[in-house]
Amino acid sequence: MSAKVLLVAGWGLLSPVLAQTPPSPPPSAAAKPSVATPSTLSPTAKEGIRLAQRNCPSDGFDKAGCAKAIALLQAAAAENPDQQDVQLALAQAYWNTSFRESPQARTQGDLRQRALDIYQRQVELGSKDARPYWELSLRQKDEAGRLPLLRRTVELNPSHPQANRELARTELAVGEVDAAVRSYQRHLEVSPYRDSSDALAHLDFAKRLEDVGRPKDATQVTERVSTLMQGERRATRCEVWRAADPKLYEQQAELSKQVKALLPYCTETASLQQATDLERQGRVDEAIVAAKRQIAENPKVEGAHVMLERLYQDKGEPAQAAQVATQHLEQESDSKERCERFKELAPATVRAMPQDQVETLRRDCRQP
Repeated sequence: MSAKVLLVAGWGLLSPVLAQTPPSPPPSAAAKPSVATPSTLSPTAKEGIRLAQRNCPSDGFDKAGCAKAIALLQAAAAENPDQQDVQLALAQAYWNTSFRESPQARTQGDLRQRALDIYQRQVELGSKDARPYWELSLRQKDEAGRLPLLRRTVELNPSHPQANRELARTELAVGEVDAAVRSYQRHLEVSPYRDSSDALAHLDFAKRLEDVGRPKDATQVTERVSTLMQGERRATRCEVWRAADPKLYEQQAELSKQVKALLPYCTETASLQQATDLERQGRVDEAIVAAKRQIAENPKVEGAHVMLERLYQDKGEPAQAAQVATQHLEQESDSKERCERFKELAPATVRAMPQDQVETLRRDCRQP
């Protein structure tokens, strides 16, 4: 699993470790994923957890503040070693701090080992909290070691936002295909769809099922993706299907038809790429020529219209930008896409458009 973000138990979403530091820690569990009964926290514990939440995340890490949080958490753990929230906060604070140490420093390894020891001890004690099993699973070097930890995680918290997916991937990796299919179906059932990154992840798993000779199961996942993406913008859906292996939809007549109708909206974009490169170099007039060429070659690519409008605005030519937008909106047959595009127009573009068209669009799109 990609470590682009760090999701720490009970701490919310954290950003990657800053550049020039070692790779970020593995992603952690979402806030309060456990079904265990929470314990009453002492004032010291509450303050330690509060400071850890504020000072120890990778994004905005404060070395002195995190050190203070660790000191309070250590004191709270000494007072009552059974406070699971304290133990887990302390482990995560150790782990995040380790990535601020020099790779050559012994303290880096010591801090990580302290974190691992806490997770391991909670697991050995048979914790009824899903978090230590999840956290320890993320830090295993082999799939066989991860498997029982992930299974215990979903046993304790069947609706864990990530564990069912990771369990399915791990089961597939060790050859337990039937179990992997069941786990991924559970993941689809309990994990709300967020955005196109989820769709891509689902299609990646479908491809893995296809590769191990389970085309019917792959088809089920693929069809679910199609349903989940219905609310996405057309360009987004196009990009997702363009990235997918055609085998996943080619044997499904209706879906294949839909995908083939979508693909022109994000393919044959060489001139748009050239326009993007030229804009990046500050060669605005040449970028305009390339964007116009893209529209002539394939007018379905929305990005070309968006870029051309923006380039004219950058040049201080709102009338030209308005002309581009007007023509694009008039050509757009999908009312939802037309309204979404209208909402994205620069205010200066809208002011330069024919007012009767603007009023009609505002009325049709229910926009003030």
